[in-house]
Parts: sequence; structure tokens; C-alpha cells
Amino acid sequence: MKNTYKRKMTLDSNCLDIKEEPTIEYLMQLLQDVANDHCTALGIDRWSLIKNSNAFWVATKVKLQINRPAKLGEKLSFETWTQDPTAVKFERDAKLACNGKTLVGFKSEWVALDYSTHKIRPAKTLAYPFDMKNRKDRAIEGKFNTLNHTTAPNDFCYSRIIRVGDLDVNNHVNNCFYSRFVFDCFGSEEYKTKNVETYEIHFINECHEGEQLDFYKLQTEEGTFVEARVGDKQIIKALITWKQ
Repeated sequence: MKNTYKRKMTLDSNCLDIKEEPTIEYLMQLLQDVANDHCTALGIDRWSLIKNSNAFWVATKVKLQINRPAKLGEKLSFETWTQDPTAVKFERDAKLACNGKTLVGFKSEWVALDYSTHKIRPAKTLAYPFDMKNRKDRAIEGKFNTLNHTTAPNDFCYSRIIRVGDLDVNNHVNNCFYSRFVFDCFGSEEYKTKNVETYEIHFINECHEGEQLDFYKLQTEEGTFVEARVGDKQIIKALITWKQ
């Protein structure tokens, strides 16, 4: 049973932003896609988990560390591996590399929700390969940030009504789409002058069709903090640090 999954790849121009660099949304989607392939190989993909455990995976936190953006035409490799699970949390690391050098490091935290109740399931209740020997190395060192900043009304940036095209198979907003929404808080001229060093996003609550997401942006000592709320309910929070 392999604790590591690898994919060879090249970039498509459709995944590039206005600076001709991979979008954060694309990198998030890449992590999710390759993680799904690995889970399928392990027999713990969404459909297998529903069938065998009446549960499904959701990401709770993801962090990216960008050493340099991948370029169109480069031959790339994407590698993902699992960490030892805790009582309820499952961590997965990944890296996007070129010629053996890591371009982007990823760390992510996942939980399994009960398919019927949407409540968090203890790891021991899942049909999971607990006998698998997991790797100890990390793509990004250190813990996730707490992201406990508080925004005010004058930090309001914009609102977005959720439509059917924003939804995934769980009937709530696709996790990867939130990253596009976060970077929509920046105008194109401002964004062109900035280069992302780290990006961290925490998924707090679900958001559904017809709901209005209100985005707030706050500059802090660490970087740019962005949160999205539906009314008073926090949906996501994110922190972007920029290269100097």
C-alpha cells in the first residue's frame, strides 16, 4: 500500500493568471485532484468512503508556500503523501517540483463528515488503512496559523451571490473556488505588483446556493487577511503573505 502518489505534468495556458503564473485556484484544484487519485488507489476516495463508512472527506485547512511560480512548458512533477491521522484529523502534504526542486509546497488538513448528519466522524469509525506506514517529512514546516484577526465594516471589499456553477457534489461551494473569490478582493493593477509567498485558507462553514458572501480585507503585520461571511456567520478566512 503506497503512502505516496506522483503525477508528471505540464501547465496548460488556461490555468495561468494575468502575470502568466498558475492561479492559486488552479494549485488548490491540483492538490484536490491528485489527492483524490491517491485516495482512489488506497480505496478511500469519496465514493468508497460513502459506501464503506457512510462518510465523505472535507478539507478544513490548506497552506501553500510558493518558492517560485511554475512556467508554461516546464516539465513538472506533483507528489502527495499522507501523515499519521489523529483522533479526527488527517493531514496530507504535497509538492510541485521541476528538475527536483520544489516550486510549491502544500500542507492540508482534512476531516470526514458523516454522510447523513454532516457531523465530524472519529477516525477509528472509518474504513481507513491505519496499517499504512506514513512518511514523516513535511512539505512545509510548522503549524497552521490561528488567523484570529477581526475585521470591521470599513474593511468591506465586495459581495457575491452564490450560484449553481459555484457548487460541488456536496451541494455547497467548491473549496477551490473560494481562492478565486479571495483574490477577487484585489484589483488587477494592485495584483500585478504583488507576488504571493504563502497562502493559507481555513474552511469554517458551508455556503450554499442563493446565499450572499460578503468579503472583508484587512492588512496586518503578517500579511493580508481576508474573510468571507454570510451575515454574521464566518465561512472562510485566509492569510496571504507577499514576497518583498
